[in-house]
Amino acid sequence: IGSLVLDGVTAGFQKRLKAETAKAGVKPKPYDFMFWTNLFMFVTAAGVALVLGELTSGMAFCAANPEIYAKIVKFALCSAVGQSFIFYTIANFDPLILSTVTTTRKIFSVLLSIFLKGHSL
Repeated sequence: IGSLVLDGVTAGFQKRLKAETAKAGVKPKPYDFMFWTNLFMFVTAAGVALVLGELTSGMAFCAANPEIYAKIVKFALCSAVGQSFIFYTIANFDPLILSTVTTTRKIFSVLLSIFLKGHSL
């Protein structure tokens, strides 16, 4: 439920951001959104990990288990491809369209999990 609430909050913020950039005569590009969002999230995640003392243990884990690097790269590539579609939709359509697409995807993910994997609600 929290994810759906945040989708709604994010959609409103994105709409306001697009309106403000349009006033300045700038059309935001998908990769602009992607870059700044990921940069902010990187700084936030690194800061939280540093404050909680998890940064060094995370780096130590990666150093002790080098096979994880391939999994991290695969995860990053899949994430980048998915984000490309999301940020393309944000830049070229109304945020309501993105909210509709992501909510529909979540519904189908739950249904597929139930029917294909036998999970219950």
